[in-house]
Amino acid sequence: MLHVLFDVILPVALVAACGGLVGRWKAIPVAPISTLVFYLFSPALVLHSLATTQLSAGASFRIFGVMIATYAAMYVAATAWSLLVRHDRSMRAGFALAATIPNVGNMGLPVAQLAFGTPGLEVAVMNFIAGSALANSASIVVASTAGGSRAEAFRAPFRYPALYAAAAGAAINAFGIDLPVAINAPITTLSNAAVPAMLVVLGLQLQHAVSLDHLTDLVAVNSGRLLIAPVVAWFTATALGLSDVTRGTLVVLAAMPTAVIATILATEFNAQPAFVTRAVVTSTLASMLSLTVLITLVQ
Repeated sequence: MLHVLFDVILPVALVAACGGLVGRWKAIPVAPISTLVFYLFSPALVLHSLATTQLSAGASFRIFGVMIATYAAMYVAATAWSLLVRHDRSMRAGFALAATIPNVGNMGLPVAQLAFGTPGLEVAVMNFIAGSALANSASIVVASTAGGSRAEAFRAPFRYPALYAAAAGAAINAFGIDLPVAINAPITTLSNAAVPAMLVVLGLQLQHAVSLDHLTDLVAVNSGRLLIAPVVAWFTATALGLSDVTRGTLVVLAAMPTAVIATILATEFNAQPAFVTRAVVTSTLASMLSLTVLITLVQ
């Protein structure tokens, strides 16, 4: 697995580090870049991915089912922990974001390809789409609970473009629509910018993530993200009749560390972004070991 470390983890870390270094050098604020990712790059990525996927409807629905079940289980576990330790609303939202959003994109896709080849990559792409749909709908609701009413939280996803981008991408795919180059090329360009921009945001946030405040919460959320989530994914995939490469890929993807989009959402809704960023960093570091062991077990 050393090739995974050097070919996947290190390039990701270097991009984030470059963002952090330039941010510290030029005192670049994170909020404007985070807003661009949230309102422009991420919706383009969701639209492009859904419009171009090649998986069958049956396989896609079962992959979505595994993602939804794992997300729901992790949200229930996160809420139970928050109630146990009496988090305030902001911390409860941030903890849930860190627990429920795995990095199935810029880390999950290359790891799936390296571990399971082309079949694994195809599964990982649909899993990424499912994760993006949840992150840009359910996770917005979760993040919105950091402040405001419950009714406002459930209305929040409809004020943001990613949900509509997902619907448009699914329609384009279902009806076989060929977009003109004048429209498709900008969408592709913006979608390609999403992951690098997310990593730059992570690097900018790292400047404020050096402390170990809420250490017990960090251990709890990382344990759930790296250890509990893959167990839930394995049982769900088995119950849905998935096995072999498909099940193994989904289990590994469920064990991914907290995604950068969690930081984006936490920043956008003021849901303890410093804590969420620390969860992203510490879970990513810990996943180097946990993923090595897990991939060995499921391959």
